[in-house]
Amino acid sequence: MEVDANLSSREMLYKAKLDWEVSKIPSQRPKSYGNQETIRFFKGFFEAGEADIETIGGLDASRILWGLARLNEDFTLKGEDEVQGYVLLASRDEGREKVEIQFLTVRKSCHNMLKIASNAKPFVKNIFRRTFKPTFPFLNQKSQKFDEEMVQKASAIMNQGREAISVFVDDAQNLVNKKVEEPIAYMFDVFQPDTDVSTIGENEWPELADNKTRLAIEAFSKAPGQELESSRNTAWGLLNAVTYIIDHQLGSNQDSRLRQAWFGPNAKLKKRALDLALEL
Repeated sequence: MEVDANLSSREMLYKAKLDWEVSKIPSQRPKSYGNQETIRFFKGFFEAGEADIETIGGLDASRILWGLARLNEDFTLKGEDEVQGYVLLASRDEGREKVEIQFLTVRKSCHNMLKIASNAKPFVKNIFRRTFKPTFPFLNQKSQKFDEEMVQKASAIMNQGREAISVFVDDAQNLVNKKVEEPIAYMFDVFQPDTDVSTIGENEWPELADNKTRLAIEAFSKAPGQELESSRNTAWGLLNAVTYIIDHQLGSNQDSRLRQAWFGPNAKLKKRALDLALEL
């Protein structure tokens, strides 16, 4: 692996691991620079948007490369329930030419994540990705720096994410103020919408509940953060019971949980849980 002075030792360790994993994936184009260029793009994008990078990692045997940064757009709900705003960048295509953008909130008490809808573009081109040529020097030697136009573009996208999180604060406050008596009907509506629980007795639901529904009902009272005033018998507590089991309990391992929560069917479950909680 070529050592790059523009990367920190920590980033070089990530690159070494990722390049080794990705090198095992068949392709018509060399991969030796793809992850390094993508990491550098993540850094440039975060810096242009004044976001503080916290983590860079890989999922699915490093097929997915991702970076997470703090937006410094935070808020606090009743009972010192702290919620922090983040931006997620991810490269899932083999050529590393497209970068996905998501804005998330992370609840500090339990590290539950929730994707926040925004008006920002969901994708951006990885302008640092160089094309391979059959002749020396083999890689196009284009500049790998953000010009003023790209800086403004990244900054605008980040600000749209911050605005979306700022708007979400009102929704979160409304959920905190919505009192609920029990979680059973809501959890069935999230995970098993075709099951009619309106006619069953209080002790009959375990026979109808699947594993996800049971876990979420238990999490409503037992998950970390559910003891806070903001969550006790509230719609906010219902939503966070769902996000908790998705982020911490479902799936065979942490890699699987993150992939499903960020890019898979569990991302849709979180969106459904939020929509249903707001309708209560």
